[in-house]
Amino acid sequence: MSKLQINTRVRRLINYIEDIEKGLVQIPAFQRDFVWTTSEKLELFDSLKNGYPIGSILFWQPEKSFGENEYIGPYKIPNASEKQSFYILDGFQRLSTIFGCLTNPNKTNLGVHSNLLDKEYSFHYDLEREEFSKTRGELEIHQVPLYIFADTLEFLKFSQKWSNREDADILVERATTMATTLLDYQLPSIDIIGGDISEAVEIFSRVNSKGLPISPDWMISALTYNQDKDFRLASLIDEIIETLRSYNYHKIKRDLIFQCIVHSFGKAHFDQSNKIEQLAQRNDFIPVTQKTIESIEKATKFLFEEIGVVDIKLLPYNNQLVFITDFFNQIKNPSNEQFQQLQKWFWVTTYSSYFTIYSLSKQREAYNQFQSFLRGETIDPIYNDKPDTPFSVIDFPNKIFYGSVRAKAVVLFLLNKENGFRKLDASKVDGLFERYLFSKARDENGNKFPAGIIAYAEPLQPLYPKKRDMSFLLEDYKEEYQGKYFLSREMRNIYLRDKDSEDSKIKIIKMREALIKEAEKVFVENLGLNYES
Repeated sequence: MSKLQINTRVRRLINYIEDIEKGLVQIPAFQRDFVWTTSEKLELFDSLKNGYPIGSILFWQPEKSFGENEYIGPYKIPNASEKQSFYILDGFQRLSTIFGCLTNPNKTNLGVHSNLLDKEYSFHYDLEREEFSKTRGELEIHQVPLYIFADTLEFLKFSQKWSNREDADILVERATTMATTLLDYQLPSIDIIGGDISEAVEIFSRVNSKGLPISPDWMISALTYNQDKDFRLASLIDEIIETLRSYNYHKIKRDLIFQCIVHSFGKAHFDQSNKIEQLAQRNDFIPVTQKTIESIEKATKFLFEEIGVVDIKLLPYNNQLVFITDFFNQIKNPSNEQFQQLQKWFWVTTYSSYFTIYSLSKQREAYNQFQSFLRGETIDPIYNDKPDTPFSVIDFPNKIFYGSVRAKAVVLFLLNKENGFRKLDASKVDGLFERYLFSKARDENGNKFPAGIIAYAEPLQPLYPKKRDMSFLLEDYKEEYQGKYFLSREMRNIYLRDKDSEDSKIKIIKMREALIKEAEKVFVENLGLNYES
């Protein structure tokens, strides 16, 4: 380990603002440039107002410079001597919010991104209500832009507006207290001087051991930042998440993307013995990661179009995305037979609770079986530790809950039955349509009947009005509804005889459940599973 020095300081908030304006604080290029929400910014200023601790800031002055981001908040910060300036490792959003909101845009010499300033960093303090708010439109005389509190001359000019008010003394007192509170707030920092990025990350990890853990993609971004190749993992993940929006997968967890990346280095992600630092320092980390990001999109497209997983909330297991990403990572031009085997693997792993019935050692065997399939050594990607005993399907769910794999299986099955198990076109499908035949029908526990759900892949031009209750399908019954929605003419007749009868509605739902189970049984038995319901 190279020589480094660690210092601690406690300084006033105004000192941090002055340092940033002078360029003594820089943003490393590997730092993520996301922006806090309005509520998070308001919570920060409430903490400052009340004197609550907001954590320490972690600075680093490296042995050699990295690329820098130009902006902190809406302001373009100047460069300073690398021997004088520090990088922010932890506290970027806190300092961005403080500097962006407390810097006077009318007097600073810094370049300013006006749209970003107005949209994200314009806040005020209401002296009458004594609370912070986002600024939208013209302010009242008792509403003070936050940057006024950080500029003594501007504060004096602004306070003169209250001279003719009866409550002038109260307003001045409250404003003065707020200005003093903000500028004199004591904020600690930890300064790392010297060392390389791996040492800085190690210190960061330990500093955060009792607070928020360092995220894997932040750590890898720091360790693998390559200015020449313009590679930053955090930004790459941001980009793929935005790309997946067109498949309704934009709420994917960053950790799941990271698992896909880790999985691409020759071992199951749940069985990786390498430390994150070691993985990041491999010579092939950047190309393997870039290829995996491309494969994640291919895997998502496959799940959406070939399986009907038209929203990430329908994905039964995270491991399915991880394994399918590996499929596209290793097989450049899959054959129709390989696609069919992959589809079968998805349905079998979903209906059999494949990723929960096995111990860790059996999960390794399942991983090895899948890898043999990818290498072309076997045509069957499915591992069964008792090959003479087929997997069994657990009972039909008692409610539709998207934390339940069995419930997701039902919704996916209904969605595919409505579509005739045909391939979907992501450019023509909006997402999941989910309603109930009788929206108010409930079981004895107050849950909607799972057999009452109507689910299909909604096209961009909706097929039906988005009514909560889909009973109009019975009134306008068509023979095709038998196969698409498991609705029969007998159900229609029962409903038309007494539309308001709860007993009739429940009877119809029970009849529909029997039809769904019968069709499910045929489907899973064709997959080689045992249907026990």
